[in-house]
Amino acid sequence: MSSEIVSYEVDGKTVAQFEIDPPEGFQPASAGLVAGRVREAAAPALEAARVLLAQARELTPDAVEVKFGVKVTGTASWLVAKAATEGSFEVTLSWRPGADG
Repeated sequence: MSSEIVSYEVDGKTVAQFEIDPPEGFQPASAGLVAGRVREAAAPALEAARVLLAQARELTPDAVEVKFGVKVTGTASWLVAKAATEGSFEVTLSWRPGADG
C-alpha cells in the first residue's frame, strides 16, 4: 500500500497534514476529513514522557533529557514510535562534578 495523507486539527484555524505508511486494514478518509485533534492524539505519549521525567528527577540529576518519537497514524490516537533499537524512550541524566545534590 502506498503512503497516505491524513489531517489533524491543531486549533480552530489550523489543520496539519501528515504523510503516513498506513497500517493493515487502514481505510482512507475522504478528502478534507480530519482524523483527530493533535492535542488529544499526542496526549497519551506526552503523559508517558511526563511520568518518565518525574521518575528520573527523583535521582536529582543536574539535567534530564527525554527523547522519543511519535508515530502518526490514520486513527485518532498516536503511538510512541519504535526506534531503530528496541527502546522507545531515550533518557539522558547528567550530573556536574562538584554540584550540590
